[in-house]
Amino acid sequence: MSQQIQFLDIIFLGIIVLLLINRLRSVLGTRPTTDEKVKNGEPTRPVSQSDKIVDISEYRTIENAGGSVKMERDPAADGDFEENAEVVQNLKKIKETFPSFDLVDFMQKAPRAFEYIAAAFAKGNKTDLKPLLSPEIYASFEKVINERKERGETAEFNLIGFKTIRLSKAEMIGNDVELTVEFETEQTNIVKDSQGQLIVGDPTYIETVTDIWTLRKNMKSSSPVWVLTATHNKTQA
Repeated sequence: MSQQIQFLDIIFLGIIVLLLINRLRSVLGTRPTTDEKVKNGEPTRPVSQSDKIVDISEYRTIENAGGSVKMERDPAADGDFEENAEVVQNLKKIKETFPSFDLVDFMQKAPRAFEYIAAAFAKGNKTDLKPLLSPEIYASFEKVINERKERGETAEFNLIGFKTIRLSKAEMIGNDVELTVEFETEQTNIVKDSQGQLIVGDPTYIETVTDIWTLRKNMKSSSPVWVLTATHNKTQA
């Protein structure tokens, strides 16, 4: 009799567990399968060249590099933007003109673009660089890459992390939006000659560099790419 009661208790507990699992699923939901994503209008597809600038999964952001800036909402919409009045006003005009403009999204993806372009430039990868740069910037980058190749030199760039990322300027030019960002990073840069001997830099020395980049996007275009149109070091500003 005692064994029968214990058996019934086990069955009863099992029923309670199943009910709890079903209840949790209804509240929390489950991970959609590939088929479900297609049904919900999110078809999977190969990553195109233009997507690379926004879909790099591994990069060192200011959050995991010890920095202090992280934007959770659109600061232009609620006044919580620590910039000058002109920048705030321009951001509001851009948002009014182009409702699809997402400043938070841009500021989260900008460091990915920075690392991707900087790494491609160091490697001399002109194929990856060309769609991400304006014709003028590409010509400048290409010249340096070609000269380096003629001398048999190789460059190595290592981004340690972002210390700060700050939007310093915002402009609207016709259907284009231009945003200027200051990237303060910790990085190492070296150059080796054709024999593999170090001729510039120190791989053990981490330097703090502030680069000022201007990125432009045609807001009427379906392309997600923000094209680099100007770049210089802060010391040159």
